[in-house]
Amino acid sequence: MSSAQGADTASLPEKDPALYDSEKYKGSDTNVAKEEHGVDVVVGLIAGHAEDSELDLQAAYRLRRKLDWHMLPLLFVLYPLQYIDKSSLGSSAVLGIIPDNHLTTDQFNNLSTAFYLGYIIFVGAHAWMMQRFPIGKYISVNIGLWSVFLGLQAACHNYGGLFTLRFLLGASESCITSGIMTIMTMFYTRVESTQRLSWTFMCNGIASIATGFISFGVAHTKATAHPRQWQWYMMICSILSVFVSMLYFWKMPDNPATARFLDAQEKVDVVRRIQINQNGIEAKVWKRYQFIEALTDVKTWFFFLFGAVADLQGGVGVVFGLIIKDFGFNTLQTTLLSIPIGIASIIAITSGTILLRYFPNSRCIIAIIGFIPCTICAFLLMFLPWENKAGLLVAFYLLGTNGLGFIMILSLVAVVFSGHTKKMTCNAIFLVGYALGQMLCTQFWKQKYRPRNMVPWVIELCTYAFDIFIICVIRWWLVRENKRRDAEKLASGEEYPEFGYIEHTQEDGSIVKLKVPIQFMDITDKENRAFRYPL
Repeated sequence: MSSAQGADTASLPEKDPALYDSEKYKGSDTNVAKEEHGVDVVVGLIAGHAEDSELDLQAAYRLRRKLDWHMLPLLFVLYPLQYIDKSSLGSSAVLGIIPDNHLTTDQFNNLSTAFYLGYIIFVGAHAWMMQRFPIGKYISVNIGLWSVFLGLQAACHNYGGLFTLRFLLGASESCITSGIMTIMTMFYTRVESTQRLSWTFMCNGIASIATGFISFGVAHTKATAHPRQWQWYMMICSILSVFVSMLYFWKMPDNPATARFLDAQEKVDVVRRIQINQNGIEAKVWKRYQFIEALTDVKTWFFFLFGAVADLQGGVGVVFGLIIKDFGFNTLQTTLLSIPIGIASIIAITSGTILLRYFPNSRCIIAIIGFIPCTICAFLLMFLPWENKAGLLVAFYLLGTNGLGFIMILSLVAVVFSGHTKKMTCNAIFLVGYALGQMLCTQFWKQKYRPRNMVPWVIELCTYAFDIFIICVIRWWLVRENKRRDAEKLASGEEYPEFGYIEHTQEDGSIVKLKVPIQFMDITDKENRAFRYPL
């Protein structure tokens, strides 16, 4: 295999000897990967087209538009629903779930912890299984499971039952973010996947608005009637989830090679168009050396640390209804006053995606911009006079801009790692950090701090400041590594070859070598010396 776009070919046979047959081609400068052992699933598509000319702009635009028409509606129905499901506990807090299940404040907080406990325990298993099974179908099955666990909560009457179902809900939902991140990078370029992940997470703002209206609707039912108001809310969300599960099983592709809405040439064009990512598409063989490399890569832990600290802010999403109600509003008013925070999130993320279009290598800077208003607002929520309800509400709403900072770093995680096993492992580690932060975040929103919540807001302020700091560290490290690679290339005076080879066994039993771009040999970002980290 050649080292185009950068693999260190000498290291590959040592790290994964089952993958390469160097003896057969002894004396050649090319190592050859066996097609059935761990190369990308799309090598059969790209072989024979490795040196085709690039797509013209109009053809690329038409293809991207076709992808958007088929992919984005699926994402735009999933993420609002996931947000509504995760926030169902917060919405139910003002609809009667606490007294009906005889919950204390600590028990209510523990129910959010239970969700993320299930999330952490199963996120690694999901990463492994999504590499082994068709990823689109796997996601659809888990959506179906979460719809069952969510609906069953309506039948609970005690803390133990709710805790168990919240745990199972988190277990089933923990594959979604990693799975969608992986699918997006299979079909779109780095900048496009960042934009579309941002649009997808913008749907959380839409979901926040929808949550307010659903809560407002069920709040008009009689509070003492059966089903209770919070039970109606759980059942409505469960039924919606069932429909989305069926839609995903039918429509969500597993990778470009199996996308039914693409014809044969379009599948090739999708793969050729995203070669620039240098990330490949998907490999179905788990590779131990890539797993170890993920664990020993320092930037893996930078992102883990960001995820853990940034999501200490997530407790607001669980207790938002109680916070607004403590400002002095009744239940009906609270359900409607929860809507503007979603609007703030939509405006912030939309602004970020526009900036990214004009400054495509500026994810870290845009993320910092997203966290600055949150830092100011946390300070205001600590020190504004309690009588200034309008000021407190506006400051609370502007906390919604933190979604911009989080999505920019999430999208960076999706594109800075290469090698499918490494990428899935790093995604899982980041999400473990995310879940740890979410587990802890509700524990400091205690009854004794209400209504002013001074201690929680101090913690929020510190986390926003730390987010800005760790993003600066991440950007510094990526810039330094890019400069090091540039200097290494300049000193060597070498050009990186662009292609590798795979062995393909034909129907008559003969073996031929197929030429493919190096990106689809399933090598890591460390092995690929031409890999340059996006910022």
